[in-house]
Amino acid sequence: MSITSPIPVLRGSGGTVLQLDDDALVLRRTAEELRIPLRAIRRVRTEGRAVAVELTAPAGAVPAVHRVDDVSEAAVALFADAVNAALPAPTDEADTVDGSDLVTVRAVKESDAERRKGRWKIWAFVVFLVHFAAGLAVGIHGEWTLALCIPLVGPILGAGGIAFGAMGAESVYRQWYLPRHGITVEAARLGNARVLGGSFGTYVYTDLHGEHRSVYTRSGAPTVQVAYNPNKPHVVVVYEKRSSTIGDAALAVAALLFGLCVEAGVITVAVGAFLGWYPGY
Repeated sequence: MSITSPIPVLRGSGGTVLQLDDDALVLRRTAEELRIPLRAIRRVRTEGRAVAVELTAPAGAVPAVHRVDDVSEAAVALFADAVNAALPAPTDEADTVDGSDLVTVRAVKESDAERRKGRWKIWAFVVFLVHFAAGLAVGIHGEWTLALCIPLVGPILGAGGIAFGAMGAESVYRQWYLPRHGITVEAARLGNARVLGGSFGTYVYTDLHGEHRSVYTRSGAPTVQVAYNPNKPHVVVVYEKRSSTIGDAALAVAALLFGLCVEAGVITVAVGAFLGWYPGY
C-alpha cells in the first residue's frame, strides 16, 4: 500500500497550485505549469499567508522569485520547512548556476471535459436567471404565488428534464455512431467507483496514442468492449445491447417531452398572469 506525502499542497489565489513532486516543485497557474528542480531553489520563504520560492543566482545577480498568495499560514510553514530540508547542500557562490535556466515551462490547455463543464455551468446560470426574471416580473404584476412557482418548477423540472433528455439523446447517438465509425477495443476492470451516488465498475482502455483512459459502467464483467472517437479519444461509450439502447432512447425522448411540457406550462402561466387569467390570486 502506497503512503502519500505529508507535505501539503498549497492552493492560492487565482487557482494557483504549488506542490512537491519527487525532486522538483510544480507550480500550476491558469495558463502554464512550471517545474522547478530542487537544485534550482536557493530557499523557500514564508511571508504570512504567502510563500516565495527563491531561485539560485550567480554572484551579483538578482534571484528570480515565484510567489503563491492567499494560502493557509500553517500549511505554508510546514511546506517551507519540508522543502528547505530536502534542498541539496549549497555550492560555492562562484559555481552557483542561474536557477531560472533550469525551470521548464509547459503551456496548460483547458481539457474538453473542463470546457464542457464550464459551458454547463454557464447555461445553468442563464436558465435560472431567465426563470427568476420571469417570476419577478409576474410577482411585480401582482401574482406572487405564481411568481414563486416559476423559478422553482421551471429550472428543476423543465430545464432539468430537457437537459437530461439531451444528454440521453447524445449518449444514444454515440452508441450508434462510435461502434460504426470509431475504434473498438477491450477495457479491463480496474476496480469500483462511486459516480453520482451509484456504484460503478472502473474499466481502463488504451487509446491509439498509448494513453490509458478510464470509463465507468455497471457491468461486473472482467472486460468490456468500448468504442472511442479516434480524434477525441476521451469520447467513449461502453458497447451495449440493442435492447438497452432502445430503452435509453425511449427514456431520453420521455425526458425531453416532459421538460418541454413543463416549460410550456411555465410560459402559459406567465403569460396568463399578465393577461389576468387568474382573478382568484
